[in-house]
Amino acid sequence: MTVENRPRFPGRRRWVFLGVAAVFLFCAWFLGLTPSGLIPPDAERWDRTGRFFSAAFSPALDYQDDSVPDTADPILVKGLKGILQTLRFALAAMSLAVPTALVLGFFGSSAWWPEPCGRALKIVLRTVFVSCRFVMSFARSIHELIWALLILSALGVSPLAGMIALAIPFAGTLGKVFSEIIDEEAREAATALKAIGHRPVQTFLVGIFPRALPDLITYSFYRFECALRASAVLGFVGIETIGLYIQLSHEEFYYREVWTYFYLLLAMIVIVDLWGAQIRKRLNPTKA
Repeated sequence: MTVENRPRFPGRRRWVFLGVAAVFLFCAWFLGLTPSGLIPPDAERWDRTGRFFSAAFSPALDYQDDSVPDTADPILVKGLKGILQTLRFALAAMSLAVPTALVLGFFGSSAWWPEPCGRALKIVLRTVFVSCRFVMSFARSIHELIWALLILSALGVSPLAGMIALAIPFAGTLGKVFSEIIDEEAREAATALKAIGHRPVQTFLVGIFPRALPDLITYSFYRFECALRASAVLGFVGIETIGLYIQLSHEEFYYREVWTYFYLLLAMIVIVDLWGAQIRKRLNPTKA
């Protein structure tokens, strides 16, 4: 291949790549990130690391703690109960987040605005639009773990506090994506309905929302999978989910128990993912 025929890397992409690389190197230097930071500083930590990863090949089928009473649930039963509790928190949070997101997504979109509209009405609509966008941005800008710490410190450790801590950020994220899905939906049917005299909200409910509904459901299932993982994380702040069992076993260095709970959590995520895939296939048969 001659020099003239050799493909050239586009100039703009080259500068973007170099810029990203420069930012990464600067951040790594500023934070003091070095490969040696991944290496345990002493032999004891090397031994602990080896025991942790080797335990993955022999998860516990019984408690490693000899002081556990005989009347206690077997470890698999305990883990399944933790999985069920994790599932309950995720379902409860999503049952609150999805309706809230639908309201925020509706008022945070412009697909239902009347055309044309007067100056006063446009100011009102724009104010509502910006307010909803601000609420969604604020809710999702704080991680659910931080929300959990804030809510639990205010309301105490309770199932209701955990549910609210999950619902707030998920409502913000869902509302933002819902509004974008609605705004990006094709408007041909809505335009035809407006032409024959339908009101803006009627036009939205008949001409836009049904077309956007499969994508709204699909994204809701994805966020439900995220809610399961976030629900497990609540265990690290004291809520009784599978995450709490993982934390307690890890603190006592019962690594085989940790992997048992890990695998149960993984199995739940895989099952929910397969379930969601089947629903997506039925909602969008042409995209399967």
